[in-house]
Amino acid sequence: MKHATLAGFPCWCPITIVLIFLSLPVSLIASPPLQSTAQHQITGTVTDQEGLPLAGVNIIIKDREAGTMSDENGKYTMAVQDTDILIFSFVGFKMQEVAVAGKTDVHVTMQEDIMALEGVEVNAGYYTVKERERTGSISRINAEDIGKQPVSNPLAAMQGRMPGVYIQQNTGVPGGDFNIQIRGRNSIAGGNAPLYVVDGVPFPSEPSSAFGNLITNGGNSLNGLDVNNIASIEVLKDADATAIYGSRGANGVVLITTKKGSAGKASLDLNIQSGTGSVGRFMDLLDTGQYLQMRREAFANDGVEPTPANARDLLLWDTSRYTDWQKKLVGGTSYLTDLRGAVSGGNAQTSFRFGGGYRKETTVFPGDFGYRKLSGFLNLTHRSEDNRFRAEVSVNYAAEDNNLMSRDITSFIFLPPVAPPVYDNNGNLNWGPEGGSFNNPYSILRRTYTTGTDNLIGNVGLDYEFLPGLRAKVGMGYTSIRAKDVQVTPWSSIHPLSLSYEEANSTFGNKNTKTWIVEPRLEYAKTIGRGELRILAGSTFQQTKNESLYVYASGFSSDALLEDVASAGTIRSNSGYSEYNYHAVFGRVNFNWDSRYILNLTGRRDGSSRFGPGKRFAGFGAVGLAWIFSEERFLKNSLLSFGKLRASYGTSGNDQIGDYGYLDTYSSTVPYQDHAGLYPTRLFNPGYGWEVNKKLEIALELGLAHNRVTLSTAWFRNRSSNQLVGLSLPPVTGFSSIQANLPALVQNTGIEIALHTQNIRSEDFSWDTSVNITIPRNKLLEYPGLENSGYTNTYAIGKSLNIRKTFRYTGIEPQTGIYRFEDVNGDGRVSYPDDLQAIKAIEQDFFGGMHNSLSYKGLQLDVFFQFVRQTGNTSLFATRSVPGTSVNQPVEVMERWQQPGDVSNVQPFTQSASSAQTIAFNQSLFYGDNTIGDASFIRLKTVSLSYTVPARYLSGMKARVYVQGQNLLTITGYSGLDPEYSTSMRLPPLQMLTAGVQLTL
Repeated sequence: MKHATLAGFPCWCPITIVLIFLSLPVSLIASPPLQSTAQHQITGTVTDQEGLPLAGVNIIIKDREAGTMSDENGKYTMAVQDTDILIFSFVGFKMQEVAVAGKTDVHVTMQEDIMALEGVEVNAGYYTVKERERTGSISRINAEDIGKQPVSNPLAAMQGRMPGVYIQQNTGVPGGDFNIQIRGRNSIAGGNAPLYVVDGVPFPSEPSSAFGNLITNGGNSLNGLDVNNIASIEVLKDADATAIYGSRGANGVVLITTKKGSAGKASLDLNIQSGTGSVGRFMDLLDTGQYLQMRREAFANDGVEPTPANARDLLLWDTSRYTDWQKKLVGGTSYLTDLRGAVSGGNAQTSFRFGGGYRKETTVFPGDFGYRKLSGFLNLTHRSEDNRFRAEVSVNYAAEDNNLMSRDITSFIFLPPVAPPVYDNNGNLNWGPEGGSFNNPYSILRRTYTTGTDNLIGNVGLDYEFLPGLRAKVGMGYTSIRAKDVQVTPWSSIHPLSLSYEEANSTFGNKNTKTWIVEPRLEYAKTIGRGELRILAGSTFQQTKNESLYVYASGFSSDALLEDVASAGTIRSNSGYSEYNYHAVFGRVNFNWDSRYILNLTGRRDGSSRFGPGKRFAGFGAVGLAWIFSEERFLKNSLLSFGKLRASYGTSGNDQIGDYGYLDTYSSTVPYQDHAGLYPTRLFNPGYGWEVNKKLEIALELGLAHNRVTLSTAWFRNRSSNQLVGLSLPPVTGFSSIQANLPALVQNTGIEIALHTQNIRSEDFSWDTSVNITIPRNKLLEYPGLENSGYTNTYAIGKSLNIRKTFRYTGIEPQTGIYRFEDVNGDGRVSYPDDLQAIKAIEQDFFGGMHNSLSYKGLQLDVFFQFVRQTGNTSLFATRSVPGTSVNQPVEVMERWQQPGDVSNVQPFTQSASSAQTIAFNQSLFYGDNTIGDASFIRLKTVSLSYTVPARYLSGMKARVYVQGQNLLTITGYSGLDPEYSTSMRLPPLQMLTAGVQLTL
């Protein structure tokens, strides 16, 4: 297939720019030797304005490589020369320079910066900005927040901690998938995933494994990152923050920055952690007595006599037996081992950090299953003595090995409690009496699924100052994700009654995703009176290639040969290849007048190979404004420490659709007599273009009492139009749909609130609290021709995209006990689709989190609660089986209707597939709004308790011991396994408890 290219961008541009930078004079890198001067010891204490000691203050010698930090008592000791100048720096305090001048004791009182936010730098992608001066919406968590959680995926560490960012864990299986939405769902049928950027390099958001529909749900590419090597995660949300990423930032941007080395004596950091995991809560299911009562009553209600054919559980199985299938299948204990090490150091010109980690995590399922990750990283940073030339190299690598079964067996918890044992007396799988009356869940344990993934991220950054205020930069990055999956179905796992049409087989999958990117840019800064002007201009050249190969093999003579393709009697294969090219130019103009009035203009011209000729290029831009009104004279010396009003408006696009969608495509037919043909699979349609997302935000930020109380509130509105959806085609065309733009308009609005308070601050004790809450609303504003589209029974104008069109449940008929639904059209019967209504949505009404951090001397306690008010699938329908059949049920079914006049929400038991109860139940299961209910919860997400051993007990070493808990308690009225992900029966997020020790040498 001919690859799509972008006209107008010469292919030699990236190479030329790289050669220009590599040809810079190396003399700029050289550093003169240090002069030898007599040294002496100096000691001192660092305190704040109230005389309280400050721990962790950075103390470095100006123009030299030496440095140290103050201990928990604010004390420090270091070797200096009489001519040295000491620089003291600490977040929230003004930097101070103190000359040694022959002194042996230097005590420093740090002055709190009333504008404490001023010193905090926030990563905005192509530039950094001071927290107090940003015009866009950016949320951030740092390494300290991440390190207090025993997680292996950055998304898990972000849950509940950022306003406007909703993250849902889909499964508790290690290496599993996550859902993330930043300020709601914008696209009807296109992608809604954010852009991930790791150290300036785009990182794929699609599933990492070759198979996308098995136990891990395809996995998540971010599992390949070493969480403990992450320095910070910033999420860009509004137009001002995301517009510089153009179309790639339509659904938000997640910026991940890894840790860097620092100047000073080389140090070794070791971290050892071990723990266990388990399912935190179980469903309340019927015991043996209740189950037998349900079954016998069902036969009596139907007037049917139990027989071995229709009542194997009553007549063939041991009715005195009780098996708690929840405990047996998902009630085990998983074990976690995490080992990490890093070496860092360097001098004033060159710093380094390298190390690696090993993580092993087993499952709660029976059997020897587990996940392993081996990671390594390297970072080198160099700058010339005059600071005109800078260079940085960063490499991150991780190898994952996940050994699981092919299917999550959590759904088997509804097996009858009287079901036979899983093994017979000979140790073989037990299929029950009468030649196979038992669907043995342990057969799934033999259908193994293994996936191995290699993740490589590398980037090089070069930076040179040609003239004062004018810097040229280039970033070059490369990512590679290689996945190799094998799924095996042995003979021994196949039910005896299925051997006539099912045979042992294996499926092999290989997937390789490679991305390279080159981004040259120029930055210019100039002071104009009381104002500061900053200009950024750059270009992006990016290419992503996807290659895949799938092989299905069957006809094996033995289970021992299943992973040897050559031993198969029948082999079928399928391969795929796609190439995505993306080119862009972008610019930013920022003007800051008197640290009060800030204007930020951003623009980007994007080109994507996913669109046809004439549709590939589009322009996007944004404007951001900020007024720091606390700097006005009339507010000076007031209770208000900081006040800022900001607003932004702009556009971004979306091209998250398949590659080559505008071209005719063909696939080969099954070979016949050594010949194969081609048949069309898609029609040519070059007429569709970009989705457009218009974003508006207004926000207020306040700081009181020297910023010990900070409040941030924001209102946003995102409108996404020109929706990329599949346009339905008549059957006579031979195709079901064709890619097209429709003038549908989707709106997301919301309110975000973030509050931080320093409740207590004394010499030995401190207590901080942070709370965030988001109130989102999603609505389909316009969809011309919706009634004639393929989505007429899916969406409704004025309603959320997350609705279900359902029958309105009106209760149980008191005389018959059968479900009743509203007859909307009045024709005397309830039918699909005439009586469907847009009734309920499965979505969040609000979500957020609350974090309390308390410290007493060397003790540190962090407690974080996540809360969500939402709707979800009710647990009564988790079994997908009508009460009365040979499937266990929640105990709520015992409150069933039994006689005329009873008031209940549960129908009388039935075992018949054609009874009135079964027909009504199936109607309810697929279309009834009584399948949707409250799934709100408050979760004790994280508890971390640590103790830092006083330095006086250690000889030049730092030590910290800690215990951590994750998902320790869930408060909810939901009666299912877990309210977070209620749309299918999967293993819930595990309750983890770990302990560890961190040593710094």
